This record gives sequence, C-alpha cells and structure tokens, in this order.
Amino acid sequence: MKILHIISILLLIAGIGQSDDLLFFADDHYKSLGQPSLVATVVNPALLPGECVLEIDLANAGELQELMLINQSGSEEDILQEMNEELKSCDAANINAVLRGSGTVVVTSGPQHLESLPAGEKAPLYFGVRSNELASGWQELVLDVAYERQADVSAKNNEIFPLYEAERQNLTVRVFVEGKGEPLKISGCSGKLHPGAIENLTLAVINDGATAFHNCSARLLTAPPFYAKGSWATLGDLSPGSVSVADFTVQVDRNAAVQDYQLGCEIVCKEKSTVIPLVVALSPASILDSWAFLTLAGLMILSLAGYVAVRIFKRGYLVGREKRRRRPK
Repeated sequence: MKILHIISILLLIAGIGQSDDLLFFADDHYKSLGQPSLVATVVNPALLPGECVLEIDLANAGELQELMLINQSGSEEDILQEMNEELKSCDAANINAVLRGSGTVVVTSGPQHLESLPAGEKAPLYFGVRSNELASGWQELVLDVAYERQADVSAKNNEIFPLYEAERQNLTVRVFVEGKGEPLKISGCSGKLHPGAIENLTLAVINDGATAFHNCSARLLTAPPFYAKGSWATLGDLSPGSVSVADFTVQVDRNAAVQDYQLGCEIVCKEKSTVIPLVVALSPASILDSWAFLTLAGLMILSLAGYVAVRIFKRGYLVGREKRRRRPK
C-alpha cells in the first residue's frame, strides 16, 4: 500500500507540470487539481467627464479539473470530510482589489475587499474615478487583485486544517471617456423597461457640431441585466443640427433590481466613431402593464358568471314545470 501511495503522489506531481508547485500534507487522502481564475468586466464602460463611480464585476471562472484519491487509510469520516473540503480549491478568499488609474483617469477610492468568491460566482466592485479635461476615447485601467486560495487541506479527528497560498492577478479593464465638445449626443430616450420583459428602447441622436457626418450607424452597448437583441441601427447622414432615431430591442433579466443603470451607445460614422454614455431607468411592472393577465382574468370571470346564470335559469325553469304538472285540474 505504501508503494502505491508513493506512486500516486509521483504521478500527481508529474501531472501538475513544471509551472506550478504542488503542496500537500503527509497524510493526505485526496488531492484536487484546479485553482481560481478571476475575470473582470466593466458594467458601465462609458464614463462622463469629471468624477463618477465605476462598477466592475469580478467573476471567478475557476474549475475543478480532477479530484484524486491518494490514501484510503484512516477513518471514513476524515476521508469524506477531506474530500468535501478539497472541492473548495477553486474558491478565492480574502480578496483585496486595487484599481490603478491611467494618465488621464485618476482613481479616487481605495481598495475594495471581498471575504470570498466561490468558483462560478461574481461580485460587484465600486471605484470612484475622475477624468481630466484631456481624457477622451478608450482608456485602459489595471485591476490589481490579491487573494488566497486553498492549496491543500487535511482532516483529522473531525478537524479541518487548510493550507492557504497567496496569489495575485493583474486584470486589464477598458473604459470610454466622452471628451468635452463631443458633437454627437443623445437628445432623448423613450421606452419603459421592466424586469423580465422584452421591450423597445428608442434613442434620438443629434449632431450638435458644425460639420456633417456620413453613413452613421449605432448599436447599444449593454451588460447584465440587459441584453440587446439585434445589431446595428442605421442613422444615415447627420448634417449639423439634424436628428436621427435608432430603435433597439432590449431584454431584461427577471431578477434585475429596480434602479438606474448606465449603458452606452456606440456610433460609427465615415469620419469618426464614439461611445455616448446613456442612463436608463428600470421600473417595476404595474398592473396596467399586465394587460394579458387582466384580460384572462376578465374572461374567466365572465365565463363563471355565464355558467352560474345558466344554472339558475335551468333550475327556475325545471321548478316551474314541476309546479305546472302538480296543479289540479
């Protein structure tokens, strides 16, 4: 059994590869292969000039690759407990995230902390940022994330002994800053958006500059809980002072919070391309919006009333006939 134990450990070390160090306890029962993999996504990538709040979703895309049985000696309770704890090797714990600014975008808030981020889950991070007057277009920011992962764990006498290892990831996120004097603007937005619905959103795009833009198209930049259906909307040529309308179909998650969200509208013309920030409000569904439910309920009530009326009429009719039959001649 000891020879098999040694062979299993050697095979495990060879399977890990030369890039990662393998840590384990001498009396390990199980060893898991896998570790956290953090991914950062900007929820509101289009920023207005000045100071605002940047929301970043930090997700853990780590996956358990393999769970290997090394040693079966010991109590069944300890073996089972260690197996369950080894499944946490892809979770990130004690997370500290620091956003690094660029030359024209300054981060005004400190580090953000998360107690844990299990594999397959995500959590929001909020940073205050300020762009100077020279900021315009796409900017790259670095999200420096330090965390701990469970490199190994041992179970003995119903006690858990985890071994943590410090890790660090530098994630690059991109934001778009609308520079001052941007000639293309959104002059109006119409359409009501509700959780769990698919609805239309209409944007009015105006050329507030002194030059014309030709062959323009627009698309809606969304992030969960919003999903844009379709691709580009044609705006045509935009002469100075002219307005063009773009229609978009938007799907909203059923569990989306009722609040304001910041999206973006990307406009591409022959002469230039830009991204315009857009704030949309998510409203609760009202009774009037549920017309289908009201119609169905009304039909059911009418059907029930009709059924009752027919029953009453038939009963009165049969009682009348019975009385006429019993009337003496």
